[in-house]
Amino acid sequence: MDETRAQAYLQLIETLLNCPNGEEPQILRANSELLDQGFLQVCEVVAENFAEEGTGKSG
Repeated sequence: MDETRAQAYLQLIETLLNCPNGEEPQILRANSELLDQGFLQVCEVVAENFAEEGTGKSG
């Protein structure tokens, strides 16, 4: 995975975490080109980091 793609994944995750409740499906549809195995791997890393920090989004 290249650095540009990794940054795009992180930006998408940040957008999803901060969007108004209910807008997630629209955001995912608009960024469907990023929804692949690499995105899932980055999500896992981000989730592990949140778990270690004791933080996360509740919706």
